[in-house]
Amino acid sequence: MEAVVIEKPKFFQVKEVPDPRPGEGEVLLEVKACCVCGTDIHLLDGDFKGAFYPLIPGHEFSGVVKEVGPKVSHVKPGDRAAVEPFMACGYCYFCKTGKTNQCLHGLVIGHSASREGLRLDGGFAERVVVPSKNLIPLAENVSYEAGSFIANLGTIVHALRRAELQPGMDVLVFGTGANGLILAELSKKAGAAKVVVTGRTKSRLEVAEKMAVDETVVADENQDRELKRIAPFGFDVVFEATGSSQIVERTFQYVKRGGKIVLYGLVPAQAFSNFNPFDVCRKELQIVGSFSSVNTCIIAHELLASGLIQVEHLISHRFALKEWAAAVETARNPSKCMRSIVLMNR
Repeated sequence: MEAVVIEKPKFFQVKEVPDPRPGEGEVLLEVKACCVCGTDIHLLDGDFKGAFYPLIPGHEFSGVVKEVGPKVSHVKPGDRAAVEPFMACGYCYFCKTGKTNQCLHGLVIGHSASREGLRLDGGFAERVVVPSKNLIPLAENVSYEAGSFIANLGTIVHALRRAELQPGMDVLVFGTGANGLILAELSKKAGAAKVVVTGRTKSRLEVAEKMAVDETVVADENQDRELKRIAPFGFDVVFEATGSSQIVERTFQYVKRGGKIVLYGLVPAQAFSNFNPFDVCRKELQIVGSFSSVNTCIIAHELLASGLIQVEHLISHRFALKEWAAAVETARNPSKCMRSIVLMNR
């Protein structure tokens, strides 16, 4: 079969690799759609901590079950499914207390190289073996393209839970990527009185305007004035969805006294932000982190199946597997690309 193999940082090939076979508790999935995530770009560039090469990337994907391994009884060949990529061990302290996203031995499909006794190959391949417990069955009205959003959508649902959003709150989202816009849309549909999105890319802000947000603000020299016009006392919840340490610092300017800052974007491990602890204390601010998801991918699927949200309009570019280089380079340019996706039957 064909697969994308990152041999080492900055060097990959789309090449023939051996067909995988499912072992106990595993299934062979024929991949139909796989999204290009920023993490895939970091893996290619060699700046993702903990990666082992060579590896097959791709952790946001969906497909159809082709074969099941021993002791798999809840799915069968022909079943359509998305994949929850985070693999918790199930036995460490944090897993036993329900915080599986904090697993001491957690791994992510498509992030690390497979090794003996452990398969971590990702979805940028014609076929992939995954644990059957990581499958999220797809309803007939959920497309493979939409299914490939479920992994990320699950993290968004988790972030909203971390925010403890209440009806009538005002919400500000920094970031106009697909995740930031979905965060904004779900905040509005969860009962927020006012939802504002701010970012640098005007074309993405135009998409936001079609997704039930109340106002959009360009991140230029007028950003501060516009945000303070909209919410003179600040916002109850501010989501940081860019992964920028500089933007993290800016969130403190716009959170209301007694409000909450939710750090959703993954800031590089070596980056730091400065803030005033006195302000946090005096204004009774809450700074909340949100990482991965905890049993929310199934909720993400329900949101898609119910029609509460749509995601296909966020896909701006579609590519074949052999065009992976173009898919990645396109995804690097946020002014032109909202979401880049690889379709195996293209």
